[in-house]
Amino acid sequence: MKKTILMLIIFITAINFAISQSKNNEIPFNMGIYGGLNFNFHTPSFTYEVYDNNKSLVGNMVHSKNANSVGGNFGFIASIPLSNMFYLSGRLGYNMMNGTLDDNIIATNQTKASLSYLEISPILQIHNLIENQGLYLLAGLELGVPLTKSYEFNYTASNNVTYLGDKTDIPDAATRVALAVGAGWMFDLGSNVFLSPEVSFRIPFSKVSNSSIFDKWEIPQLRAGINLTFGFSKDEPKPIIEKDKYINVGMKEITGLDLQGKKIPANKIRVEETQYTELFPIVPYVFFDENKAEPNPRTQKLNASREAGSFSIEGLEPDAIKINSNTLDIIGVRMQQDKNASIKLIGTIDNKNEKPTSDLAKRRAEFAKNYLVVNYGIEGNRITTEATGLPSKPSSTKDKDGIEENRRVEIVPQNINSTLLKPIVIESDRQRLANPPIIQFTPSVELSEGLEIEGWELEIKQSGRTLKTYSGFGSPESIQWNISPNELASNEIPADYNLTVFAKDGTKGNYSSSIPVEFLSISKKKETQSADKSVAKFSLVLFDFDSPEVSELDKRIIDQYVIPAIKFNSTVQIYGYADRIGSEDYNKKLSMQRAESVRKILQSKLKDVKFEVYGVGEAVQPFDNNLTIGRQLSRTVQIYVITPIK
Repeated sequence: MKKTILMLIIFITAINFAISQSKNNEIPFNMGIYGGLNFNFHTPSFTYEVYDNNKSLVGNMVHSKNANSVGGNFGFIASIPLSNMFYLSGRLGYNMMNGTLDDNIIATNQTKASLSYLEISPILQIHNLIENQGLYLLAGLELGVPLTKSYEFNYTASNNVTYLGDKTDIPDAATRVALAVGAGWMFDLGSNVFLSPEVSFRIPFSKVSNSSIFDKWEIPQLRAGINLTFGFSKDEPKPIIEKDKYINVGMKEITGLDLQGKKIPANKIRVEETQYTELFPIVPYVFFDENKAEPNPRTQKLNASREAGSFSIEGLEPDAIKINSNTLDIIGVRMQQDKNASIKLIGTIDNKNEKPTSDLAKRRAEFAKNYLVVNYGIEGNRITTEATGLPSKPSSTKDKDGIEENRRVEIVPQNINSTLLKPIVIESDRQRLANPPIIQFTPSVELSEGLEIEGWELEIKQSGRTLKTYSGFGSPESIQWNISPNELASNEIPADYNLTVFAKDGTKGNYSSSIPVEFLSISKKKETQSADKSVAKFSLVLFDFDSPEVSELDKRIIDQYVIPAIKFNSTVQIYGYADRIGSEDYNKKLSMQRAESVRKILQSKLKDVKFEVYGVGEAVQPFDNNLTIGRQLSRTVQIYVITPIK
């Protein structure tokens, strides 16, 4: 056996050194002939009785010595490609396994076996193991149906009389079943002609005979041969001359939008310094990714887990989304300040991809409680937890956005007059407001044939400072830049923007330009005797999904913040909005109902005030609807109290 393995290694190594020509990686369906030598290793362990012509017993032939012989094999072969690596090779041929077995005691006593088989072999070939080399491995089954299956003997008895047995069939000759493993090397001779030297070793699972006399006789086999096959492939395609790839990016339109969503010119942005107050509401929800018990840091920043005292409400940026990405920290600070405040945390699941039988809702509520207890030292008895399925007032259970919003923890203050969810109010005598307040970019994209757009990114800068970055997948459509107060600097440097569109293969296209900026300061308005004004902006965002009803919390905000800001000469503009879930027409109607609900409350308490009411719907998205918190904030009514200053 050691000699066999050594011969196999030497054969493959010799082929490897002999090859210098690389081969085609793709091999077509091919068929042809094969042939080679067999090295048969007979391993007998049986004894049979020898009789003379008179049927008298003259002795026993004992065989337990291994014997080697050489034979041949030849036949037809066909290989079918399953992939660029795997090929199914079928072989039909003739396999010779004759051999002479010596008697254990007297070497001249011999049994000569005539064995040959009709071979049917399904073989799996594994190609392209080494790039641009012809090496392949093979493994499969050898199935052999006996064709010749006889034996004769030469036996010298103890009386020195020699007996010659006539050819006799081996009783119960068995179908040969063997495992074939090996390797080969395929030469591409050109014009779809292949020459493949090959070696393999055959490990038998069956015996030569099922007879009780010859039942311990197996024949492992080493083969060395060559295959000559001819490929059958379609005409080779003409080479494709690849054209230069390109993505041409431009702008169909850049326009401004007013707060109603109506288009206005955007040939420049006017930045006006104004006395300004803005109220930022707190959304009492913390959102979670699917099957996660901890919030995604992208949507909920866990500041207190850094350094003690590193978070302060006063240090928050005046941005509704950024403020509501710190909900747990805001609640933690306020519960430290109000020792009598207590809350209930209700964990929910989407009831779609998250199963009610899991404890996920409970773990979400417990995570929020543990965060407040560990990082803010809140006593555990001030926080109760509850787990449920869907929220009591869920978002859409049929829309992807709505399903995502139902994975949350709801924060419910237990005191009627609790201030834990009171809005954050920022006042300033000098806030910079932009007009138009919204810039809408409508890109145009052309790309070469065969390219597929993967995504895009729009970056807006002023004086090299990044103001906003928007991104998305697929081809860009309309992109809205909602200009926050103080976002543009107090100068007349243009706002630069760059849109990049990139394909899946890495090809990119860019479009860059700028929008002029005009700055009007308070002192400049005084010099030109321009009319000045104060602006107070209030957002009410506890509208439930698909509901125009004003919540009790928002009613308190109206009484506490909005009504005191309205003077006898104020104009009150009320804008209703909706998130992107649902049809555009329905959302416009819903947003008007929300705005009207707020107007009725204000009008019941204020007389002789000028109201302007608008239902904007989803035409303007005041917040990023790709974010769960952005969609919650977009279910809003925004109230602008504009008061002239003399």
